[in-house]
Amino acid sequence: MKVHRCHRLDLDLPGGTVCQLEAYLSDPARPLKALLNRKKVNQLAGGRFHYVSRPYSLLMFRLQPEVVFRAGWTESTLKIEFEDCTIRGLGKLDSLVLFCCSARISAKDNHLVAEADMSLELKSESSMILMPSSFSIAMGEKALGLISERLERRCRAGLVRSAEKWVLDTR
Repeated sequence: MKVHRCHRLDLDLPGGTVCQLEAYLSDPARPLKALLNRKKVNQLAGGRFHYVSRPYSLLMFRLQPEVVFRAGWTESTLKIEFEDCTIRGLGKLDSLVLFCCSARISAKDNHLVAEADMSLELKSESSMILMPSSFSIAMGEKALGLISERLERRCRAGLVRSAEKWVLDTR
């Protein structure tokens, strides 16, 4: 079972030039600290980061993703690729769930464009679990929806606020 979602946001930043916004994005730690809880993100070597998310509630589960991802500035885009993601809170199912995410943030005049491709997959050995596939798919869709909502809130609040401050400070 696998579910997939693409999500795109246009984030208005009046007065922000492409040059200013690219300068903001070009240091990956800067926008990542605006998107994620600073206390829970640790910068590792080689453009890699470790992050433990705040838990999500889904039915009777309290899911808490722990992620190692790589972030880098290439081709005028901040690219974020998950390398390893563990979702805790499913008990014996923890090791059977795969979460993948690839995200991009790029600058345009007066706005940023944020895009993410996400998928959740239940490994094939999980077929021993007595759960209808329609229920698994619905749970996967709901989980991706919760993740998308949280990312969108963080983009519209923290990322926009941080980028606006950068634009004002670099004038």
